Amino acid sequence: MSVAFNGIDSLVVTFQAEDTAAAGVPAAMSGNDTVGKAAAGAAPVGIVLGKRKDYAAVQLRGYVQAAYTGTAPALGFASLVADGSGGLRAAGTGETGRNCLVVSVDTTGKTMGLFL
Repeated sequence: MSVAFNGIDSLVVTFQAEDTAAAGVPAAMSGNDTVGKAAAGAAPVGIVLGKRKDYAAVQLRGYVQAAYTGTAPALGFASLVADGSGGLRAAGTGETGRNCLVVSVDTTGKTMGLFL
């Protein structure tokens, strides 16, 4: 038997978007009502689901799949930050990450399923 988490407790918000915002990348606030790609070490506000012209749909809450770099995150709650290249990584010493519930890890594809 398999389980599906898609759509559970999802909250998607439309923001104005900088050119750096792109589908699948962690987003960070870059100005009033505006998001861009989260810089390395920044706690993401969410994941960009899509971008059209100057607007981006950003998922702030709920289940998402995201790329990760570095050591595979442990299952359970983890403090995550943007890696600067479009994925996430575990927060390092002195970094304030976003606490997320990691429910699956694919070490071959370097992706994880998590609740924001």
